[in-house]
Amino acid sequence: MTIEGQVARIIDDSALIINRGAKDGVTPGLRFAVFVEVEDVVDPETKKSLGKWELVKGQILASHVQEGMAICSAVPKVQAAADPTYTLSASMIEASLGAGSGDKLNVDRAQLSGRPAAGPIRVGDRVRSVG
Repeated sequence: MTIEGQVARIIDDSALIINRGAKDGVTPGLRFAVFVEVEDVVDPETKKSLGKWELVKGQILASHVQEGMAICSAVPKVQAAADPTYTLSASMIEASLGAGSGDKLNVDRAQLSGRPAAGPIRVGDRVRSVG
């Protein structure tokens, strides 16, 4: 079950509160992505919208869960890569953040669109459980 919510309060630069808690299925240790929708992506074949590109601002971990909210802290990058329960979703987050193996693709550089700036995490940003 995927849990979606929003950043409700920023405590400091390593902890924040989300508006989902135990009543929503949040448990200690549950990982979330904090993200923002940045732009529409169009299918080159059909010319139809594929949806909004979700740019991940960071990963957080529920550390203290209350009935209607959870206090979350930043996920250390080292922990994310070493975690044996590391999921495909977590890998996708790394790709969105520009992290990962560092290998480069052989792409037509004339067609690079660039990575939009995600900006800092803000109250109201969306969160989604990722594993």
